[in-house]
Amino acid sequence: MDEESDYEVLQTFDNVEIRSYNEMIYASYTPSELEGRDGSFRYVANYIFGENNKNEKISMTSPVVVKPYNNYEMAFMMPKSYSLNTLPTPNDDKIQIYKVPSSIKAAIRYSGYTSESIEIKKKQQLIEVLDKYNIFYENDFEVFIYNSPFKIFNRRNEIVVSVHLENKKKINMNQKVYLGGGCFWCVEAVFDHVIGVKNVVSGYSGGSMKNPTYKDVSSGNTKHAEVCEISYNPDEISFEDLLKIFFYTHDPTTLNRQGNDEGEHYRSIILFSDEDQEKVAKDVIQELNASVFDQKIVTELVPFEVFYIAETSHQDYYANNKYAPYCSFVISPKVDKLKKELRHFYK
Repeated sequence: MDEESDYEVLQTFDNVEIRSYNEMIYASYTPSELEGRDGSFRYVANYIFGENNKNEKISMTSPVVVKPYNNYEMAFMMPKSYSLNTLPTPNDDKIQIYKVPSSIKAAIRYSGYTSESIEIKKKQQLIEVLDKYNIFYENDFEVFIYNSPFKIFNRRNEIVVSVHLENKKKINMNQKVYLGGGCFWCVEAVFDHVIGVKNVVSGYSGGSMKNPTYKDVSSGNTKHAEVCEISYNPDEISFEDLLKIFFYTHDPTTLNRQGNDEGEHYRSIILFSDEDQEKVAKDVIQELNASVFDQKIVTELVPFEVFYIAETSHQDYYANNKYAPYCSFVISPKVDKLKKELRHFYK
């Protein structure tokens, strides 16, 4: 790879760099669900190797960018000598050429060959540092891969995310709640559409195993539940209202089950972070037991201990697979209920 992306390091927090990136141009390919992340490289590579209207070879740059949140879109950064007007047109109309505006990003670096499990761990480490220093981040985590597959030693990879340093004081106000109400795809989809919610991450909590996988949790042997970490601004929506949305968009009266999703990992659960959250949760449950539900709420109410981020394939599942059968028949009705019956909370 001949040319590397140009950036300026603004600050360093622990092992995380805050960088300023100039405007860039990407050539990218977004694979289908059947192709997966490994099928993209050859399409973009073919474009820069001459499969374009000018039969022109374009220098390979680094890093290669992988976007897990967009079905593993893979992008090559175009050399700085090109503009949108001077780049040749791809022969393959699935190759997209677009401009990326200047940005501020946080990056955490690691070596070796990357994989989904490593990326999840590094993403978690990056989030922990950003949370520690109250730095607001978007939900656009990307993987930067700097080396060809043939380089064995001293490999360089990074997890990178957009950040907003000017929002630090504001983000001090943000809080988190951990909720499980059946499949985390459903909970994530609902709260992604709630006003005041800044970020939703699917994962596992409430059990004993460290760093569990989806397979581990689904086995029923970890005691973990499928849970979402919901970051929200209490100036825009209250913890109480979040809980009411939670109860209205799943069935809290069925034990270890939501529809056809059955098992302890699908249990209804609230993991409270402090005594205030515990009190509000108990009050809401008491209120809804008395006025809304005919059967008793069986939602588990336990102290929060640790949250493990789920695999990338489980993040933003509804957004990326809206027309899949499970999304159409199970998740969409929940989102529609929020939109129609709780529309003052819908964004």
